[in-house]
Amino acid sequence: MPRDGSTPPREDQLVWQAFGSRTNGFFVEVGACDTRVGSQTFFLEEQGWRGILVEPQSRFCGALRQGRPGSTVFRVACGAPGQPAEVPIHIAEAASHSSLVKNLIDPSERYVRTEMVKLMTLDTLLAKAGNPTIDFVSIDVEGTQLDVLRGFSLQQYRPALLLIEDHLHHLKIHRYLKHQGYRLVKRTGLNNWYVPKDKPFTLTTPLERLRLWKKVWANTPFRKARLWVRRRRSE
Repeated sequence: MPRDGSTPPREDQLVWQAFGSRTNGFFVEVGACDTRVGSQTFFLEEQGWRGILVEPQSRFCGALRQGRPGSTVFRVACGAPGQPAEVPIHIAEAASHSSLVKNLIDPSERYVRTEMVKLMTLDTLLAKAGNPTIDFVSIDVEGTQLDVLRGFSLQQYRPALLLIEDHLHHLKIHRYLKHQGYRLVKRTGLNNWYVPKDKPFTLTTPLERLRLWKKVWANTPFRKARLWVRRRRSE
């Protein structure tokens, strides 16, 4: 909490601040799920932004279309090039933990059913949407984030900010984005913030940067080892 006792900004408010509190912009949220709860973009839409919501679960799409009038909703899953055109999504007991691949994040996750869903690259989806100019991208797909990124031409669209959910069981996503010319500048909850390496970013303090280094580089081997143990125990 800030030293003056005020309530710290929420993550979505921080995202808005990163864009200078603009009242216009374009977002893409992959793994939109609920209309408001956990949304990285609902607050932006309230401020006047427009965007695209990608959500494969049928149970959420109707509510998203009704409750997010500033967004275009696609009921698809996003993946890497060369994957099948239709795949099953495994619906978890906690619906927000549903994924195309079981137990990537949590070996103990329980699933209740599957649904078939269209799969396309984010590039293909954006082409269908008219290749918009994108300011902000959020990706939360329970472990298949790297597949989504491999189907997204970062060099073409070059969004100013990426929020990628990353449990940091490995550094594959981080290394991929670094290779694409992005740098890690902040972490809130389970989300890593990336900006183009040549763009300034002011919403971190020196202490935050030190903690970020520790979280990513010093602690990842221990998280990886703990996950390995949990997987062995669940076999």
